[in-house]
Amino acid sequence: MGDVFLEQIVKKQKSMKDIIRNAVIIFIGLLLACILFIILLMPFALKEYIGTFIFLILAGVIYYTWYIVSGLNLEFEYIFTNGELDVDKISNKRKRKRMTTVKITQASAFEAFDSASFNRQAYANVYDASISMKGEGNYILVYSNRDGEKSCLIFTPEDRLVEAIKKYYRPHVHAL
Repeated sequence: MGDVFLEQIVKKQKSMKDIIRNAVIIFIGLLLACILFIILLMPFALKEYIGTFIFLILAGVIYYTWYIVSGLNLEFEYIFTNGELDVDKISNKRKRKRMTTVKITQASAFEAFDSASFNRQAYANVYDASISMKGEGNYILVYSNRDGEKSCLIFTPEDRLVEAIKKYYRPHVHAL
């Protein structure tokens, strides 16, 4: 078998929960900014000292509100190299973190994902790297992590990635 290398990037769709969370963060940020702006306009005896400090806090509140909300824009990158699948989470195209790595030959299940029959409690670790949990085209990959815990990866691969995984996937036969 020749070397196999595939990459795919998928953008996570925002759920209603994500939209509400963003709205709450923006509301809190605007509320704090308004309070600080009102304090900035009040006449104080030491305004030249306090005013500069409050202005810096106001700028920080606005910046960090934007930073937190924009950091919730998620993408997932699937990198498949010779039977090993690496999944990275990318936050707003500025921060990358490795979610998990799976050796396909050691996976115990690889099949289409059904969100209706999924039992999250059956797994020690659940990695959701899909476009949407209830979306079409999701697959589940069940494996044991380094600590021997049963883990699963839910992801949305393209057809070429599914075919590459199927070439390496060998269901385990368990002896009694």
